Amino acid sequence: MSHECPHCRLPATKTPTRIPIPSPFQAHLGTNVTFFVTDDARVEIRNVVADAKADIADLDRVIQKIESSLAAAKKKRDNIIAYHDAHVALSPPIHQLPPEVLLEIFHLTFEKPYNVFASSRSGPWLLGKVCRTWRQTARSCPSLW
Repeated sequence: MSHECPHCRLPATKTPTRIPIPSPFQAHLGTNVTFFVTDDARVEIRNVVADAKADIADLDRVIQKIESSLAAAKKKRDNIIAYHDAHVALSPPIHQLPPEVLLEIFHLTFEKPYNVFASSRSGPWLLGKVCRTWRQTARSCPSLW
């Protein structure tokens, strides 16, 4: 059974089966009724069971191929997401704010009055550790200090 899409090489969605539907033994399936099995019926049951096993094996191969393709697609998607995110990080929206707006945000982050000598881990010192733009903006504004 090698029916595949010529474009993506995934198994065709309609996979042919060998088993007869409905079963030639439909009337006896799922019942407790005992019936006399002739030699011909015994051979036919053996063939139906063998065909069902073969169909199951074919479908297991189809499922494995689809799962493999899915895993490869997910890995490729994860790589593209990482690529995308790395490039988005090069120009975050906050870097597009005018310095005046950024300074206004800086002013709102501190309690007044702020003692710049109290700690280098808070206030304008902390903002200056974020990036060069923030450091330059914070240092250029006397009212922060």
